[in-house]
Amino acid sequence: MAKCSSCGNESARVRSRWDEKGTQLPDECPSCSPGSFDAFQVPSDKKIWMGWEAHPNEYRKIYPEDGGVAYVRKRAYRAEQEAKLALPATDEREATNAAQEKKRASRRTQQMDASEHLAAVSMAREIAEFIEQSAAQGTDVGT
Repeated sequence: MAKCSSCGNESARVRSRWDEKGTQLPDECPSCSPGSFDAFQVPSDKKIWMGWEAHPNEYRKIYPEDGGVAYVRKRAYRAEQEAKLALPATDEREATNAAQEKKRASRRTQQMDASEHLAAVSMAREIAEFIEQSAAQGTDVGT
């Protein structure tokens, strides 16, 4: 236990402070400066609670014939959880929305005119010729 020089109380958590010049500032403890201390937590407070422990009102306690205790989810709570599981994940929804927006912004709404058609055919012909030449030379063409 340490004694706080500001308020005189003894505490296990006394903080001594100094400024940049090396001058000592008043001590702090939970009784005289509670705002500067986090609430004390035991390690079990940081445990992840699941199931009936986390949501005790959503479970029924039953006693099976073989002895012991069992906790069973209520039907409404189970249906709610299954409905949430059926929904797509947030990142999947964002990816889908982004793909849809990209498609709306870049899709064609009119047929190709004659010059666009000729340009597409000539590009396809160039690609086909390149693949034929690569095959004749025995080189592999990656996709």
